[in-house]
Amino acid sequence: MVIHMEKHLTIKKQEGNDLMKKYRVVCYINQFFGQIGGEDMAHVGFSVKEEPVGPALLFDKLLGDEFEIVATIICGDNYFAEDTEKNTKEGLEIVKKYSPDLFIAGPAFNAGRYGISCGNMSAAVHKELDIVSITGMYPENPAVDIFRKDTYIVKTGILSSQMRKVAPVMCNLATRLLKGETVKGANEEGYIKRDIILNEEQESNAAHRAIEMVLAKIKGEEFESELLPPVFDEVEPAKEVEDLSKVNLALVTDGGLIPESNPDGLKPNGSTAWGHYNWDELMANPHFVIHSGYDGTSVLENTQRLFPVDVLREYVKEGKIGSLDPEVYVSCGNCASVAASKKKGEGIAQALLDKGITAAILTST
Repeated sequence: MVIHMEKHLTIKKQEGNDLMKKYRVVCYINQFFGQIGGEDMAHVGFSVKEEPVGPALLFDKLLGDEFEIVATIICGDNYFAEDTEKNTKEGLEIVKKYSPDLFIAGPAFNAGRYGISCGNMSAAVHKELDIVSITGMYPENPAVDIFRKDTYIVKTGILSSQMRKVAPVMCNLATRLLKGETVKGANEEGYIKRDIILNEEQESNAAHRAIEMVLAKIKGEEFESELLPPVFDEVEPAKEVEDLSKVNLALVTDGGLIPESNPDGLKPNGSTAWGHYNWDELMANPHFVIHSGYDGTSVLENTQRLFPVDVLREYVKEGKIGSLDPEVYVSCGNCASVAASKKKGEGIAQALLDKGITAAILTST
């Protein structure tokens, strides 16, 4: 026997006469997939369509005749994120009205706020209603570590363009969970490890497997541990600035404010590039916000909200700050993987060191 760090959620089966009835499904999506709007409509509260909408249309087709999507709940990302505890309760009360057998949230891919709402809703529905809940996220979505023990989270790619690839995995897993069928480990089934114990039969005992892994490690061969500890980056804090009047300061952002020509090829999401631009030239020529993870209107109305250049230049004149780099350094953080973010950060940091910059202010969205 081997101990895997997994555990299946409690399953509610249909019995007796209920076998002739369809399984009732409620889906949860954000304002974008609910076809209400983008970031400009992220403030909208809960609404319900008693029919499949957006991804629910695909789920409806994949689940087949045994299932009926009785409601699609829609909520804006910002609205939900402003008070997750209150809005989880509000969403849960809506779900209760439809007495579902299955709850599907998202998938959220790498969208952080969307992931938080999907995670909160899926976890609450399973805990409070004792029904199968499932969602989907990119492994680096910040909501994964928060909710992976409370609900099944199917592994997705970064972008929503992979919807048709992940939806069948979600539906297959949800169907089998609902019917009480055997569900294997995370790697076989495509969900993210939940770190909860599950017994599973193996061909060899633990001692033999452990020796095989040790030998593989000694030989430099590939092997997979049955229990992976969490890995956390250790980032040493920079030394504090002792004298601001002597500092050479630069401004950095992940907010995506760039020239209209986009000379460095930044992308609205999943970008691996960054750029640096003379501030006065940037302001004197057409510019825009390429970042698709927030509404850039407020930045374009007043770019000082992202880069407080005017105030800092006044500080330089007053002698409060030694100097301010005439260039600003820009990346786009939306849906960027940790690996890509590290690479961009290292590139920007090296550029700053090469220019003798001694401190930087990083603004975000």
